[in-house]
Amino acid sequence: LERTMRRSLRTTARVTTALLAGAVVTFVVAYAALLAIGYKPVAVYSGSMRPTLGVGSLAVDRVVPASSVRVGDVITFNDPYTKGRLVTHRVAQIIPTKQGLAYRTKGDANPARDPWAIRLNNQVGRVAFDVPLAGYVLYYAHTREIRGLLLIVFAVFVLFGLLRWIWRSD
Repeated sequence: LERTMRRSLRTTARVTTALLAGAVVTFVVAYAALLAIGYKPVAVYSGSMRPTLGVGSLAVDRVVPASSVRVGDVITFNDPYTKGRLVTHRVAQIIPTKQGLAYRTKGDANPARDPWAIRLNNQVGRVAFDVPLAGYVLYYAHTREIRGLLLIVFAVFVLFGLLRWIWRSD
């Protein structure tokens, strides 16, 4: 009975490890493939685009010429007030100016338009599709704690693999 339980536990551990490793490899390959074919994943941090994009969603942008952007498109651009922050909002109005086109944007859940009219460079990210909750993975993968945890888990797997190899070679 004890032997059967050990074997069953070993089998469960092997299957769980294989499924987890397969999921991680699938995620990494899918992420790399998206980047290779010109898409850019962006995590959604606020509820300003509900119900279109929920908090924690992964908005996948396709880089398009700014001239192709139309009213109603959801685009990702640099926040004009906070350096390094991206905003994903819907184009509410396009205004011709002497310097070129300016874009007024609005979050779907926000009662009023954004306080800015932005100018886009030659290209901008237009949301092609989204993956609910997958943005949390991208967000947490960038934190120091999760990267450290992943390194520790990897080191433990390598250590156990080496110990198992050493013990079997006796």
